[in-house]
Amino acid sequence: MIVVALFLLSIVSVVWLFLRDSENKRKAEYRQKTLGEILPNRLQAYERMSLYLCRIDPEEMAIREQVSASNAKDLYLAMINAVRQEFDHNAAMQIYISEASWKRICRAKDEVSKTLKDSMKEVHPDAQPIELSADFIERARNTCNFYVERAKEGLRRDIAGDVIDN
Repeated sequence: MIVVALFLLSIVSVVWLFLRDSENKRKAEYRQKTLGEILPNRLQAYERMSLYLCRIDPEEMAIREQVSASNAKDLYLAMINAVRQEFDHNAAMQIYISEASWKRICRAKDEVSKTLKDSMKEVHPDAQPIELSADFIERARNTCNFYVERAKEGLRRDIAGDVIDN
């Protein structure tokens, strides 16, 4: 009787090990397939968010948007709309990047907008666009540039670590 019980126990153990191994193989295949499908989207999301941060960089944005502005108010509106529209256009990318990077990007956006608003308070609306640009760039050196650079660095760390190593 004990021999039969041991025999049945060994058969159940072998079947259990086989099923567990099959399940682990299936999970590994699924992970590999999913990674192959998601990784390009994640890399594109990191690329797009990096581009967003470059586009809201105060110096770059002030130069780019100044071309079409006739006065400080026009430049302000162009820059604040650029920050919002670019962000809205790329908001869906948050599902592919780390939560920490997304928070840093949102903070950078908020700081750029706040610094731009602070600059507009100091410059007359009918002033030349270059006056707003100069004030904004100077203020940005002491405030939002830190947050933009921190967000860029976070994206680089994510790419070097999480995305590539997964």
